Parts: sequence; structure tokens; C-alpha cells
Amino acid sequence: MSRRTQKIVILVAALALILPFGAAGLVGALGGSDGASDPSASASADDQRARVDPASQPQPAPTAMPAPPEGMDVQSAEGAQATLVHLLDAYAPMMATGDTSVWTEHIDPACAVCVQFVATAEQLHSQGGWSVGGEFTVTGTSFEAVGDPPASGVVTVDFVQAEQVIVDDPARTPLTQSGVTARISARMAWDGSRWRVGDMTLETAPGAASDGGA
Repeated sequence: MSRRTQKIVILVAALALILPFGAAGLVGALGGSDGASDPSASASADDQRARVDPASQPQPAPTAMPAPPEGMDVQSAEGAQATLVHLLDAYAPMMATGDTSVWTEHIDPACAVCVQFVATAEQLHSQGGWSVGGEFTVTGTSFEAVGDPPASGVVTVDFVQAEQVIVDDPARTPLTQSGVTARISARMAWDGSRWRVGDMTLETAPGAASDGGA
């Protein structure tokens, strides 16, 4: 697979450190072996990060879930685009609070990368962690529809994601993921009452640094 188009999970490869994953866990997150029953168990003992006072950690933010946009649950191009943008808007609060409801309501259970995001948020919070920042700012959207009214299609979103601080262990130095500019393409399908994401891929956004398509 070209490095230019990767599974969106690569965008948050740093999130693999949340647990923190060992090498096998990282491979599993990228679609490889799933043989590790508890990837965090072996890695936690080898955590070399400095210990810190938990009271000094930044607080979870943002914590307020965005309101559903008007017209999101309409079988239209606008509804499909609004659904994906809503998921991106809900990403930072999901990671900050552990509330995965917006994502679980609007993803297909067969979307492996979507399920990975939800599982990561749940795992982070089950071990007492949270994140700060990581908000998405959408700069453009488009939709390639199938059918009229559309029954499925591909939504493309250009975005800038802010820097994200990940507190996976309140007693350890947090992890920091730099901001990124990129593009998401999501396969969407209308299920009779709402749009659901069936798959997502990540591409380099126009104007962003390119690897030449290698």
C-alpha cells in the first residue's frame, strides 16, 4: 500500500502508545497479528517515562459533546457530509471523556478502523486516562453519491487536527501527538434512518508535505 493513502489509524499511530502497546500491539493496530491477549501488560513494566505528580497533569478537554448538526439524519449529500464532520467534532471529547456514544451510533460495526477508535477511547478511560486537545477543524467537504436519493457514497473531508496530549497514566509524563493537516475519505451508507461510516482512509491533504507517492 502506498504511504500516501493509509488507514486512518496511522494518523493516530501515537494512540497505540496510549495503552501503551508493545510492538505486537502496534502491528495489531495497523491490521497485523492479533495474537496478543493483553498488549498493555508487557509494555507497562518497561515504561521508562518519568514519574510525575498526578495533580500536575492537564485536565481533560474538550469535554462537551457537539450538538448534532441540522439535517444530519437526512438521506442527502448534505446529511452524509454532516455525519462525518460530526464524528470528527466528537473525536476530541470522546478521547477526553470516554463517551463513545456519537461514534457507536454512526459507524458500521464492520468498520474495523472505526471500532479501533472506539476501543482505544474505552481502553484509555478504563485505565484512568484521558486526552487534551486533538480537535479537528474541517476546511472542506465533498460527496460522491451512489443513487438518487443517495443510498451510499464517499465523503471526503479536508481538516487540520490540533496537537493532542495523551495522559494514559496519570503518574507518568503524558504523550504528545503533533498536529496534522490531512484528508479523510469515508465510505458511507444510509441504513434507513441515519448515515453510517463503513470504512475510512487517510490521504495527504493538498498543500501538505508529500512523500511523492512512494
